[in-house]
Amino acid sequence: MMDAGRLWRQRLWADWQKKGRYWRYMLNSHLLVGLLIVLAGLAVGYERWAAGLPRSFPYPLIAAVVFGWAASSGTVRTLFCEADLVFLLPAERQLRPYIQRAFWFSLVWHVYGLCLLLLLAGPLHARFSPLPWPLFLLILTGLKLWNLWAAWRGSRIADPSFGRWSAFVRFSLAAVAIGLVLASAPWPFLVAVALCIAGVSVYVWRLTKGKGWKWERLIRDEQRAKNKFYRLASMFVDVPGWQEEAKRRRWLDPALRLIPYGRAHVFFHLYVRTFFRAGGYAGLYIRLTAIGGVLLAFIGNEYAQAAIVYLFLYATALQLAALFYRHRHSLWPRLYPVPSTQPAAAAVRLLFVLLFGQNTVFHLVLAAVSPRGLWVATWLVGTIIALWTARRHAAPKRA
Repeated sequence: MMDAGRLWRQRLWADWQKKGRYWRYMLNSHLLVGLLIVLAGLAVGYERWAAGLPRSFPYPLIAAVVFGWAASSGTVRTLFCEADLVFLLPAERQLRPYIQRAFWFSLVWHVYGLCLLLLLAGPLHARFSPLPWPLFLLILTGLKLWNLWAAWRGSRIADPSFGRWSAFVRFSLAAVAIGLVLASAPWPFLVAVALCIAGVSVYVWRLTKGKGWKWERLIRDEQRAKNKFYRLASMFVDVPGWQEEAKRRRWLDPALRLIPYGRAHVFFHLYVRTFFRAGGYAGLYIRLTAIGGVLLAFIGNEYAQAAIVYLFLYATALQLAALFYRHRHSLWPRLYPVPSTQPAAAAVRLLFVLLFGQNTVFHLVLAAVSPRGLWVATWLVGTIIALWTARRHAAPKRA
């Protein structure tokens, strides 16, 4: 007889031990110390900015979208692996205690994330909403509980389109419910949304009644969740267990055609394609650029703006440096009939182009929100920093 509860505890402990090693490396990074200092300064500026907003600020609408997405996203972490298709599939009916523990653990973890998001929105919520934050957190917890249940039941449907429509409906209902609550809407509207949620619940229950688990999908979702953590950890330390397939993005092919074809550009082609197709490097670069641009638009102090530009340039260089070591254990690049100095030169060239582009975007934002002659000097300094960091962090050595 299988002890499903014990199996869950063993897997949870093993998962925490494995991730704990990476967390120790990540928390020891000097980059995090710098980020904490900047975040502390941004928190002070954020509170002052919130205090100066007009009463017409659409907080209920913005909070409905943000908290609606937070309440409707995420799935149940099952900690299943590929071997379970062989060893646990025959015992699916005995795994109910396992799934119950996985469900409640996932709920607690997601509620913790909601608490952090509510803490971030604290100054805005305190000023623009009369709803007490404990009651608001209770409502968010209820919506998260319903969304996790609906997502788990919906995972039994093999059709991918059902998952997309289910996510859209759940997000819409959660966003509408949160918006109505924050806007102090009349109770008939809240009752109507509650009836819609109940109707969707009954529909999902009847549609999935008697259907078994889709093990391949559960294992794929669990692997995707692990890869998100490994992608984050790979920015600070080498992660041997991170396996991610390259994704073809045809819409970026015109950008690749701009690179001249020839032996002198072999490794530049390789690194650019790796940047676009694997490891989430392109998404990371875009997110850092977008976050930095938003911070520059809201921070009014020119010295703080310059510090943000240089911090994000350095952070981007550190986190993209792993891209150039991705092929160090691959056999084929070692067989390319090109000079041994080409990999390092191509890596420096690509990282400089990316940092130069990011620096230019940052200064275009600065020029748009507060035109000053100072930004010409900071752009030049940023270009020098981009060149220096590219030469320092993007020089892969042949193993």
